[in-house]
Amino acid sequence: MQHTAKATDAQLVQQYLNGHEQSLTHLMDLHGDQLLHFIFKKVRDWDLSQDIAQDAWIKFVHAVKLGKYIESGRFMPWMYRVAGNLAMDHFRKMKRSPVVSVEQCHQAVLGMGDEQFTAEEVMLSMQFNESMWKAVSKLPLNQQEVVKLRVQSNLSFRAIAEETGVGINTALGRMRYAVINLRKELQLND
Repeated sequence: MQHTAKATDAQLVQQYLNGHEQSLTHLMDLHGDQLLHFIFKKVRDWDLSQDIAQDAWIKFVHAVKLGKYIESGRFMPWMYRVAGNLAMDHFRKMKRSPVVSVEQCHQAVLGMGDEQFTAEEVMLSMQFNESMWKAVSKLPLNQQEVVKLRVQSNLSFRAIAEETGVGINTALGRMRYAVINLRKELQLND
């Protein structure tokens, strides 16, 4: 099926509802970047934005396949609502991250063989609690990621480096800056 440049979203959605798979591709080409930027404004993480955008498109496809999507001429507002809800779901999951015991934190920091840790890092690992996670949420995303992978997932810095696609020294540096920033943040809250 041919698509003109003037095909409306409603027409493309209707064509997709009628089984023309290319209409979905055309919709994604038209609105993919717009949706991605909308999500990025909410989550401030490019990779996460791409994941949420993909999930939003999948939800659209599932809604169509299950007959739950009704074309009302408001395709993009519907997509924005779905994407916004997915972003909120992500943040809710982050808030419900498992609570880590003092012992687990201590083992996470001290349990690795060849890495060196400062006294501040050991102290930091032993004091993780709700106020600490609030302070962690204020860190830059790359520092948040290292702290969470280290404390929650109990990964070595070598594994963190592989997981995040950076060098081990970069992962160590991010943890160092996270400790410094957390110390400053917690002193402000005292």
